[in-house]
Amino acid sequence: MTQFHGYAAFDKEAVLAPWSYTPKPLADDEVEVEISHCGICGSDLHTITGGWGPIPYPMIVGHEIIGKIVKVGSKVTQFKVGDRAGVGCQISSCQTCQECTNRFDQICSKKVFTYDDTWKDQDGKPTQYRSHGGYADRIRTQAEFAFHIPEEINSAEAAPLLCAGVTIYTPLKRYDVKSGKKVGIVGIGGLGHLGVQFAAKMGSEVTAISHSDKKRDDAIKLGATNYLNISDKDQVSKFSETFDIILSTTFGQDTDWGLFLSLIKNHGKLILIGVPESPLSLSVTDLLRFITIEASLIGSRHDVKEMLAFAAKHDVRPWIQTVPMKDVNDALDIMRSGKARYRIVLER
Repeated sequence: MTQFHGYAAFDKEAVLAPWSYTPKPLADDEVEVEISHCGICGSDLHTITGGWGPIPYPMIVGHEIIGKIVKVGSKVTQFKVGDRAGVGCQISSCQTCQECTNRFDQICSKKVFTYDDTWKDQDGKPTQYRSHGGYADRIRTQAEFAFHIPEEINSAEAAPLLCAGVTIYTPLKRYDVKSGKKVGIVGIGGLGHLGVQFAAKMGSEVTAISHSDKKRDDAIKLGATNYLNISDKDQVSKFSETFDIILSTTFGQDTDWGLFLSLIKNHGKLILIGVPESPLSLSVTDLLRFITIEASLIGSRHDVKEMLAFAAKHDVRPWIQTVPMKDVNDALDIMRSGKARYRIVLER
């Protein structure tokens, strides 16, 4: 019986240990990837600690995956054994419903996320097989959700693009960020440092927004035109009603949403990229200038392909630190401490 081997969480303490599982049989339209790299995403920590709700343990997380194709289903034409490929946050969808055909396959009712999900049959009914992620030696996915990686991007740097990259790229593209647009990026971390790069390379005037000056120099190196320390009231007042769009990649229990909304122009948008563990608290009166609040979920398979091509062409790369996969718990400790600059990638 085939077994995949990885590092799983067994409880909310989130100390990972070796664990093996039996994968779903490979279907005609699927591929099997031998994993060489997997980025660590904030979602991984939220999931294994139960921050987003109860999960069935044991659980292997990780959805920023790079490796090589080692098996292909009989109907797969876009990959051959030996090809380098990436796998992101999703491994399946029906590809025929309205959401899929409109390039929103990440909200297909039959979708399967890379981990903490259940594989569906052709009728969309759950099967006995759970999905497990990339802190492991192998993974199986529909070929449509495996991606050729441009030659210009090395595997370690490519990994974070499969979640962080597409998550921040997609809303920027959707709202036509370009020259003349003023964009604010809240949080200069794993998501935000890529957001600054993408928005700048799209031609917009980018302001990095943080609660201190610690990351000012990094933000400018990444391409920010301006830097706003929201702890400085004088700086905040200078940016009143400035931005066409603000993307919020991070927040805490005490986030002042009214402050961020005050920075947005009439008819502007606040896009939530990070997902909090508790409900938001804000006043409707802060929205009366026809300001829209919206959340954005990763991106479609089409968005991933476009993002990878854009990153290759415009030299958008994550700032990474590599750690051997066997030392995954040390890597998670770095993430918890907030010392990652700015993405950690596990290597096998």
